[in-house]
Amino acid sequence: MPETREYLSTRPRRIKTGLSKPRWRLPTTGRLRINGGCEVPVTKGAGNPDWTWDETLLALDLLYRHGVPVDRYHSDVRALSSVLREAEIHPRDGRKDNFRNPDGVSLKLQNLLSAIDPTRGLSSSKRDREAVAEFPVSRKHELADIAAAILRELANEPQPPEIPEDEVFIEGHVITASHRRRDARLRRRLLDKRTDEGLICEICDFSPPSLTRTLRESFFEAHHKIPLSAAVGQTSTRVADMVLLCAGCHRFVHKLISWRKQWVSVEIARTLMTSADDTALNSAI
Repeated sequence: MPETREYLSTRPRRIKTGLSKPRWRLPTTGRLRINGGCEVPVTKGAGNPDWTWDETLLALDLLYRHGVPVDRYHSDVRALSSVLREAEIHPRDGRKDNFRNPDGVSLKLQNLLSAIDPTRGLSSSKRDREAVAEFPVSRKHELADIAAAILRELANEPQPPEIPEDEVFIEGHVITASHRRRDARLRRRLLDKRTDEGLICEICDFSPPSLTRTLRESFFEAHHKIPLSAAVGQTSTRVADMVLLCAGCHRFVHKLISWRKQWVSVEIARTLMTSADDTALNSAI
């Protein structure tokens, strides 16, 4: 049976202006009822920031958990609305009063369902379609782990640090920032395990010149060698799970992960460095 729609209070209104011809104004409030009584709000969303990748992943996880869009009255919709309104992902001076309210969250679930099934007739954004393509329902359990980690990180760090867009992992800005904080936190422990002879980059074999220990250490950063999807949700990290990289190679491997939209191991990055072209990377993944 084709999808049915019932529009409530959504007819255009003719308004008087000082012009020779009256204008027609589309409504900015009202409700669109779809299949079985789920109300879809027609929101005054214009002027609010676009949904980020992280926010979209949280909404998609909510959609997968329920299997269908849930309305603004559902406790999970209200909970996600509360989290997004409290988070400092977007500057507060750029938000409207209805920023990420339950109506907006409920509408986003409908948009995501339309990204999954474009025949529904409702709109979806490019980011909605990209999120659904990257995390189809077959990856919903992996997405659930990522969403739980995003929520946990937002509770600890409501305002994630700025990261260049071309260095953000597929798991999103918040998880990328968490990964970087973890690497920085474990750097000291990893360096303490290394002798002077052990201060070598594990990708390019760089070894610093004969300087003081403090200056030699300044060339290096710690990097987690476990794929990020496997590390999501970890409460502790062993030094054995870390590798020592020079600052240039650390940024290089992060760029590769962002570029490929999947984890790139130190071994693959090393192969690429020695081969000096992209052929080895494509054949190794």
